[in-house]
Amino acid sequence: MTNGRLTTSIDIEQKIIELQKLLKLPTKASVMRIAIGLSLKIKEDPRNVYNEKNNDHAGATYQRGTITGDYDELYRVLLIEQLNKPISDSELYPELFNSHISRGINILYDEYQLKGNYDKIVDYIFEML
Repeated sequence: MTNGRLTTSIDIEQKIIELQKLLKLPTKASVMRIAIGLSLKIKEDPRNVYNEKNNDHAGATYQRGTITGDYDELYRVLLIEQLNKPISDSELYPELFNSHISRGINILYDEYQLKGNYDKIVDYIFEML
């Protein structure tokens, strides 16, 4: 997320597009916000599995504000609080933010594949969040 931009991997971008359609959400940013919420429920650092160095950056590029909207500072605090330790802005963006999106998208996508039903996945999202 250099200069306020985030670039997804091609795999994550394809999942975002599919989830947006399946969940009937108006924007891809809506899917990413849900993904961040799901990822924050897990106490482990998402960078352990979804490391920015492994991101092919072949997906789409988003402005940070498109994803966080008026709640940029809230997202920042939530990401830092989840780690329970100080973190620099350079670690926060792109590393941590993108890792949470990737982990959350994979959780959401896997659950949709398991549930296979719009109503069941929406119930799951509300239960988890």
